[in-house]
Amino acid sequence: MAETSNAVHHDERVGGLMVPTTTSEHNSPSNGKPHQGSSQHKLLLVLHGKRIDDEMIREAIQQLKSEGHEIVVRVTWDSGDVDQFVKEAVELWDSQRYDTLVAGGGDGTLNELVAALLKHNAPRNISIAQLPLGTANDLASATGISLHPLEALRLAMDPTTVHPVDIALVNGEVFMNLATAGPVSEVSSKHMSHTLKKVLGPVAVAVAGFRQLFITGLPPIKGTKIIYPTSPDSRPDDYRPDQVSELKGDLLVLAVGQARQMGRMINVCPDALLDDGLLDFTVLFGTAGRQIWQLLSEAVARGLVQAQGDVKLMKLPWMIIEAPEILKCNRDGEPSPPSTRLVFEVLPRRIQLHLPDTRLLMAGQAVEAPAGSSSDSGKTKHKGRWHKGRRLLMNTGNKSRPRLLVDLWKAQQPPGRLSRMIPGLKRILGKTLMYCGLLAAGFAIGYSTQGRLMLGSGSRKNAHYDEL
Repeated sequence: MAETSNAVHHDERVGGLMVPTTTSEHNSPSNGKPHQGSSQHKLLLVLHGKRIDDEMIREAIQQLKSEGHEIVVRVTWDSGDVDQFVKEAVELWDSQRYDTLVAGGGDGTLNELVAALLKHNAPRNISIAQLPLGTANDLASATGISLHPLEALRLAMDPTTVHPVDIALVNGEVFMNLATAGPVSEVSSKHMSHTLKKVLGPVAVAVAGFRQLFITGLPPIKGTKIIYPTSPDSRPDDYRPDQVSELKGDLLVLAVGQARQMGRMINVCPDALLDDGLLDFTVLFGTAGRQIWQLLSEAVARGLVQAQGDVKLMKLPWMIIEAPEILKCNRDGEPSPPSTRLVFEVLPRRIQLHLPDTRLLMAGQAVEAPAGSSSDSGKTKHKGRWHKGRRLLMNTGNKSRPRLLVDLWKAQQPPGRLSRMIPGLKRILGKTLMYCGLLAAGFAIGYSTQGRLMLGSGSRKNAHYDEL
C-alpha cells in the first residue's frame, strides 16, 4: 500500500511553524461535540486496505452496529486516500459530524490522519483514536491501547478518555511516536514481505536491526552539527546566538520521541510524554563498536544502574541537525525525504487523542503543574502552570540518567495481544493439520498402490513359474 507525504500546510505561527487555528475550545459548551450525553456514537473508521479481510474487525463493527452505534468505514487503496477521506469529513462536518475519526492501521496510518487534519484546517474539537493494526503498534503499546478491535473501538467512543496531546514534526512531516535519523534510521522492517511481518510481529524490527548492524554495518555520519535551544522561548527559525548551543561529532544514533518505544522491544526515549510541549532526543556520537565497549565497561565498573556511556538524553522544544552528507530519516517506520538539514519541532497540545489512562501524560507523572494536563488545560488559569512545568522538564543533556540501561528494556506490551494471536494460531494450526492430512493421505495412497503393484507382480511371477 503506497504511503503519502505528511507535509503540513500552515496558516498561523505556533512553535516555529504556521498551523491552522480555530476558535473552538475542547470541552467548551459550544464545541458542538455530539452524542456526549447519549449512548449512541458515530465513528469514521479509516481502515488500511491490507486489513479489510480481518474477521475480528468485522465482528467488532457488527457488534457495535447491533448496539445502535454508527460506524462508517472508508478503506484505503491508493496513495492519498487518507487525506481525501479526512478532507471529505471536514468539509461535511456540519452535516455528518462524527464523534471520532479512527485510524485503523499502524503508526504510519495515524500519522497520515493527523497530517490531513492539520492540512485541511479541521476544528480542534475533533477527536481521533487508533485501532492498532500495524507490525509493532508502538504508540498503542506504550499508551495501553488494546489490540483487540472491539476494545479499541469502545475506547474511541468514550468522550471521557479524550486528552490534548502534542504533534511532532520533522521538516514539516508528522510523526506521533518516534523518528530516527542517521545510520539507525535504516533499521526498519519496511522492506520485509507482509506475510513475514505478520509471522514475526515486532520481532521483525529486531531482525532488521541485527541485519543492519552485523551485515550492512552502521557507519556514523561524520561532521554532524546539532543546534539546540537553551531556552524554551526560542524558535528554530528565530533565535539569538545566546539562546542556543551546539554539539558536533560523528552521529551514530539520533532518536526523537513524541512517545517512547521502538519495535515494542526498547524504550529508546524512556522519559517522553505526549503533552509536555517537548520532544525527547536520544543522541549518540562515535562508532557502534566503541560505544558498545564503553557501555559494557561502565556496566562492569559502576554497575548496570549507573552505566550511561556517551548517550545523551535531551528534552527540548526543537532541534536542528546539519550534516555534510545526506541524512536519512524514518518516521514510525516510514522513510522521509533525505536531506542535509533536519528540523524537529513540536506543536503543543494540538490534537485530541483517546487514551485509556494518563501513563504518558503530565497528569500521570510526579512533576509540578500536572493540573495543566487535564481536559480544561487550555483555559487561561492553567496556562501559566503548564508552561512552568514545561520549563522544569526541559533538559539540555547535562544531567545523568540513572537506570538508563535498565529502563531501555522496559518496553510495554499492549493489552489484547493474545486475542489477536489466537485467530492466527488457529489458522496456522488448521493449515498444518490440513497439510499433515494431505501428506498422510498421500503416503497411504502411495503405500496402497505400491502394495497392489507388488501383489500383481507376485501373481504374474507365480503364474509364469506354473507354466514352466
